[in-house]
Amino acid sequence: MVEVVKIWEGPAQLGESPLWNPDLQVLYWLDIEKSRLYARTEGTGTVNGINLPAMAGSVALCAEGGLVAAIGRGFAHVEPMTGEVRMLATDIAREDCLMNDGKADRRGTFIAGAKHLPESDPVASVWSFTHGRISPVMDHFTVFNGPAFSPAGDRVYFADSPTQQIKTATYDAETGAFGPFEVFAQLGEGDGYPDGMTVDADGCLWNAHWDGWRLTRYRPDGTIDRVVEIPVQRPTSLCFGGPEMTSIFVTSASTRMTAQELANAPASGALFRIETDIRGLAETPVSIEG
Repeated sequence: MVEVVKIWEGPAQLGESPLWNPDLQVLYWLDIEKSRLYARTEGTGTVNGINLPAMAGSVALCAEGGLVAAIGRGFAHVEPMTGEVRMLATDIAREDCLMNDGKADRRGTFIAGAKHLPESDPVASVWSFTHGRISPVMDHFTVFNGPAFSPAGDRVYFADSPTQQIKTATYDAETGAFGPFEVFAQLGEGDGYPDGMTVDADGCLWNAHWDGWRLTRYRPDGTIDRVVEIPVQRPTSLCFGGPEMTSIFVTSASTRMTAQELANAPASGALFRIETDIRGLAETPVSIEG
């Protein structure tokens, strides 16, 4: 039995985008709906937070220090220590969309997508950001979640969450081009919706199930290797971290839940830690300079 330990009470309304900095031994994560960025220092367990000027959907490590954030309808550089936020691009996404999930590929290109705010129409897009350059990648998403990249960086995984599908494609890290989409996993009734994801050193994909009370580890061929039950209805995302990169950190949400749902999952919005015998991969920093 895997032990799931609550390490931050919160509650976050919409906890998301856990990100481990191996140099600082610090875990970052967001509360999207509160426009907050949190940092937890390994060892002491001290948690600090800063306010952001808009809702941020995801963050990546920045090669020049601090973080790159997919925030509002664009991108920004964030200094977690000072709270300084410098917008790098604005008004990229449509007015009825908001930047959502994203992650750096193995070469340091930040791939980030948006979500349609009413979550009803496939009008959101995905962009790449590297060395100060922003390029469109693909369109026609309702809620883009992921992505995650294979250890070699030649395959990408992502989800358009309302479809309950995790998709995969070949990925050219040099050009940022996605190959033809394939369905990697199809969730069913009672499984919830695929949300945040990461790939471990064995090339297996881990996915958090929104409204599914669990994490699933998929082998590279799409078969299920293991399922880890989480004591909240809405786990949102996960990342590997810790001194040996063998800890899994899991964010969760308490937003849009009924009083009965919150009573059934009183830890909703908390941050969790799971110790494993599996090693994760460090994220590649993104450069904001041309």
